[in-house]
Amino acid sequence: MTSGITATDLNRWQYRALEVLTGFVKGGLSAQRHPLNWRITSNGSLLGEVDRYASGLTTDDRRAIFDEWCRVVGAGAPRESKTYAGDTELRSVFQWPTNRGDVEGSLILVI
Repeated sequence: MTSGITATDLNRWQYRALEVLTGFVKGGLSAQRHPLNWRITSNGSLLGEVDRYASGLTTDDRRAIFDEWCRVVGAGAPRESKTYAGDTELRSVFQWPTNRGDVEGSLILVI
């Protein structure tokens, strides 16, 4: 790799994100918070998306889930954009501090 970032670095960043995600899931379970569809990127970022196909959830329900998670992780104001399919995507970014550096992430809602 020419950037100076090694596979070990990437794996450590993913592991750090996994530890943060474990805390989010445990906290969500305790608070009976609706779960998100989570992904960890190769550079250790977290992506949490409100499930657009969850049965029984209205658009208002999904928006409330998104807003609650934004509050929980201290995410910034959402940015709105149009997707290729014509849907509206809300994306809010956050940073979660750890003793080994911040984990960055995004929360996503497509309506």
